[in-house]
Amino acid sequence: APMNATQAKDRLYSQLAASLKNMSRAVGQTADLFEQLQTDLDAMRVLAGTHAAQFMTVAAELSPEADGGANTEATMVGSTSLEIFVIEASLVNQLIIF
Repeated sequence: APMNATQAKDRLYSQLAASLKNMSRAVGQTADLFEQLQTDLDAMRVLAGTHAAQFMTVAAELSPEADGGANTEATMVGSTSLEIFVIEASLVNQLIIF
């Protein structure tokens, strides 16, 4: 009986070792993914800045002062896009927590 207990204990230690090895690999993969996430978030921040510049340029082009108020509809579209962008940018900034 003691021999069986020893074998069972050895088997359980072997399973534990395998589980720890798997967990170690998973933690390593998670670290790699977080690194990639950081890179992606930085890229999103740059893209958001580019979008901001584009929307501001478009809004300026469509502003009512530029054409004496003749392009009011386009101005409304431009300002709506700008509002959507501002919301988008604030969400992106909230994502960047690292």
